[in-house]
Order: sequence, then structure tokens, then C-alpha cells
Amino acid sequence: MGDIVIVHGAIVDSWLELRGPAGRGPRVVLQLTTRERPKDLLIIEAEPSLVEGGWLQDLGENLCHGSPVAATGHVLHSGMIQATALQFAR
Repeated sequence: MGDIVIVHGAIVDSWLELRGPAGRGPRVVLQLTTRERPKDLLIIEAEPSLVEGGWLQDLGENLCHGSPVAATGHVLHSGMIQATALQFAR
């Protein structure tokens, strides 16, 4: 795994992948934009268990677009971030 990072951004898109990489279980995927790099999208991948309460359903229905989120995780070789913690706000 790569370096640990903390990213603060806004959700541009989100979805649930039923089969993660290498056949692992379901994964939540978030596309974020940040103030520092507004033209670039960051991809955050996380276990559904990291998504609190009604957020999982809201993410699936695209009700969270524009919502702030903080993600802590490891940078993968692909450039994606494997989240170890997520914090959502409305």
C-alpha cells in the first residue's frame, strides 16, 4: 500500500460496485473534487461499512452530490485512494 493521505473534497459522483477488485465484496466508489485541484477528480474506494447510516442509500440514489466528505486512506499504485475512514457532512 502507498502513503496515508487525508483528502477533503465534494462528491461529484458515487456508486456501489457489487464486486470489488480481485473478486472482493461490494465497494463504495466516490469521485471527489478538491479546492486545491478543482479540475481533477479523485477516486476513493471504500468498504460499505465505512459509510454511516442513511448515507449509503443516499449515495446510491445520487442525493449526496456536492456534499463535503473527508477521506483518510492509502494511495494505491493506480492513483486511487483506498479509504480507511470516511466522514460525511451535509
